[in-house]
Amino acid sequence: MIIKTIHTDSVKGFRQAWSKNTDDGFYPNAAVIFSSVDLDLQELVSFLETMNVSVFGCSSCGEFLYDGQDQVITEGGLVCLMMTLIPGSFEIKLFNGNGKSSFNLGNSIGEWAGDVFKKPAILVLGSGLETDGEQLVKGIQHHTGNAIRMFGGLAGDDARFKETFVFSGKTLANNGAIAMVLNTDLYEINGIATSGWVSIGADKIITHSEGNIVYTIDGQPALDVYKDYLNVRDTDLPEIGVEYPLLIKKPDSQDVLRAVINVDTTKKSLIFAGTVPNGAVVTFSSSPGFEIIEDTRQKVNEFYLLNSETDMLILFSCMARHNALGPTISEEINEAWQNWAKPLIGFFTYGEIGNNYTAACDFHNETFTMVSLKQKADVA
Repeated sequence: MIIKTIHTDSVKGFRQAWSKNTDDGFYPNAAVIFSSVDLDLQELVSFLETMNVSVFGCSSCGEFLYDGQDQVITEGGLVCLMMTLIPGSFEIKLFNGNGKSSFNLGNSIGEWAGDVFKKPAILVLGSGLETDGEQLVKGIQHHTGNAIRMFGGLAGDDARFKETFVFSGKTLANNGAIAMVLNTDLYEINGIATSGWVSIGADKIITHSEGNIVYTIDGQPALDVYKDYLNVRDTDLPEIGVEYPLLIKKPDSQDVLRAVINVDTTKKSLIFAGTVPNGAVVTFSSSPGFEIIEDTRQKVNEFYLLNSETDMLILFSCMARHNALGPTISEEINEAWQNWAKPLIGFFTYGEIGNNYTAACDFHNETFTMVSLKQKADVA
């Protein structure tokens, strides 16, 4: 596998960097791209279409690229990883979400992935404001089973909460998902999802919810409960809601976090990035500060001992981690890169999808979710 990287702050700069990287006869058949909505994404996609390359991309809340030359965290820019994958070992497809529930959108992805390969692994990006991440995951698993290796994230828009995008080398969509399916006979795909957020306060009960919309908590309007408990104003939402998610206590599995991505002031409801079940036991949660860096360091080192070889890393990190840690967010990203010293690309998300090495895939918020991709040694 040959890999080259690009980071730039304009589509013009991207075109120039692409040409420079392919001047020596290198030509990628796949690319991973994360970009700010400040760039003209339609112009970007139009250029990529002329390059005839399969693209797995989305808009972001900040991008990062770590390799042997650059260690950058950008806002308002673009990062790209160009690579040569084994022909026939992967496929990328964009799925339009218009008129589909998130479950049905995922169901389409899972059915397609199973048709492409008998033993697939999936990378997936969903539109950040239109997608219920948990239902997207469940829809995919409906066809593939819960043991599927799957990682990804929900697209961002620089914390504007207005419109997010997923894109391929041909199409740009503000409602849908893009999936990359890989043949696990040819690649090793492993990952980790870790948070560090801690519960605060007493247990509460979700007394009225529909999917990812919560109307009442303990019988009171959800928006009022949230504002009173955290002492926040309407103008603080939804952005601050990403930093103070609900922790859902699941009786049969690991607890998960759900971040607020929108509010309805008329109905006094909260809209979350993933499903919050009716009757669920929840608490508020928050970051304990810089302690989460140490937590990440420990989990990454444990993961490295089990997976010390890789060709590349993709990191899906919640935008709340960036908000909570500020410039020191570079410490936990650098921790991952230093262990492997291989190209690492990623973006700050509105939600993360991933397996842990001890648990099945789930939809998360507030996590550091990383996937390692390695071409198997016995493959020519």
